[in-house]
Amino acid sequence: MKLFAKHALLLLAAACVGFPLGFWHAQSTIGVGAAMLSQGLALSEYETLADLQYKQADAEHGEQAQLDLLHFMQQMQAKEKIALPRAFAYDEAKVQMRLALLEEQAGNEEGFQQHLEQAQKALNHSDQRWYAEKQMREFIAKDDRESQY
Repeated sequence: MKLFAKHALLLLAAACVGFPLGFWHAQSTIGVGAAMLSQGLALSEYETLADLQYKQADAEHGEQAQLDLLHFMQQMQAKEKIALPRAFAYDEAKVQMRLALLEEQAGNEEGFQQHLEQAQKALNHSDQRWYAEKQMREFIAKDDRESQY
């Protein structure tokens, strides 16, 4: 009986130490992956809807969809640490450049320049390079061609 009690006490002590350590380890490994996945999925689904509206709707509704997406992205930035900052900056640059092109179509040069600068800043944050206006236009044109919508 003494041997059983020793083993039971040893098992209880191991569980008391092992469960908290396992929980902490899971949070630092699986938790990071889960955060990346959930952020990526949420943003991806919203982007799909906004891209579809941008490409299929009139300019006013396309602009509103992009502004809504940008607002959602800003809320994500404010609430939590972004799991994939480079990818997030790339997505932000796409939205800003689309808004710039919509402003240009509407004849608003000031709005165009403002969104163009924001897109350039986002891409600069992503890969530490500065892109000229021509490169930004090529960037969004290529993305729009490769998009499935």
